[in-house]
Amino acid sequence: GTVRAIVNIDLHLGANLANGSQLIGQHLLTGKEVAPLTSAIDTIFLSEHPTKNVPVVAPLRKKNRKLIKSAELICYPPGSFYSSLLANLLPQGVGRSIAENDCPKVFIPNLGTDPEQFGLNLDEAVTKLIAQLKQDCEPNMPTSKLLNFVLLDSSNGIYPSSLTKQALTDQGIQLIDTPLVSKQSAPYYDNNLLVSALMSLV
Repeated sequence: GTVRAIVNIDLHLGANLANGSQLIGQHLLTGKEVAPLTSAIDTIFLSEHPTKNVPVVAPLRKKNRKLIKSAELICYPPGSFYSSLLANLLPQGVGRSIAENDCPKVFIPNLGTDPEQFGLNLDEAVTKLIAQLKQDCEPNMPTSKLLNFVLLDSSNGIYPSSLTKQALTDQGIQLIDTPLVSKQSAPYYDNNLLVSALMSLV
């Protein structure tokens, strides 16, 4: 496959927290190098400076734009919700490129506990994902252009909360609840089951 950085400039990830404070630096958000967050993340942003918020516009690279537009499936994968997933949606042009591709788009929620998702349930995670994508799109962009499926395993997977099926249906998003965690892989996703489920959407 092809693996590419979303942009080729050095920037810093910042976050505005629900308690009104602001943090600059990915290491302050993940709960690995410092104590986990005790206030929920409200929004994230990119900064040119490592310790203070110096706003910057980071355009999506032309090659990456073409790759996104030509993809047969777009997957919003498990991983640190803000620093691994939403951070890659911040550059200018990502949301628009995704919207311009009519391929299936699927979100796979995290299993277990993600310190970055403090105070965030699964319904809110889906809402945050869509909101981040829409920030780069024209007003009234249909959700169906950005997210079509949520893929999970409620029987075998351990999630931070349940997901409200009706809330997804109201937005035109289909919930696919299927075996993704095997006895051998538990408590993690089974690679073969996950790949098979994703390929069935193409």
